[in-house]
Amino acid sequence: MKALALPLASLSLVALGVCAQPANPPAATQSEPSTGCGRVSVFDVAPRTRDMFRARLISIDGQLPGPAGSRSFRLDAGSHELEVAELIDTNQFDDVQLRQRDQKSGAYKKLRLDVAADTTYLLGAHLIDAHRNEILSGAYWEPVIYSQNSEPCR
Repeated sequence: MKALALPLASLSLVALGVCAQPANPPAATQSEPSTGCGRVSVFDVAPRTRDMFRARLISIDGQLPGPAGSRSFRLDAGSHELEVAELIDTNQFDDVQLRQRDQKSGAYKKLRLDVAADTTYLLGAHLIDAHRNEILSGAYWEPVIYSQNSEPCR
């Protein structure tokens, strides 16, 4: 089983596009088994009836996710910081709101995610109806995990 732990850690780093070698854990923890991996998906199945929409994953722990065009990203189990952009359908906004949306700065928001092994998290953008007119401040949306599924992460 120990032979499988190192490749899993290495594969997680490759999936994130990181080229560094995995760090050696302290001697006291070298005998502990790997904690596994999970996934974050931006595949668009967000329930519009709950005001959930598509989102774009901009970065994971400050690194660009990869490869480009992927809809699912593998992460080591543990805490991660996601930087997210909203892709809310334009028909949700009037003309003034659309112009404001194009002008606003700081379009990305951060989301802390505690990844459990063998779990896939569905990432989306929640349109907050009560703040729909607060486009410039960005209060009209928030990044959310709207669903999670148990499935093997290899």
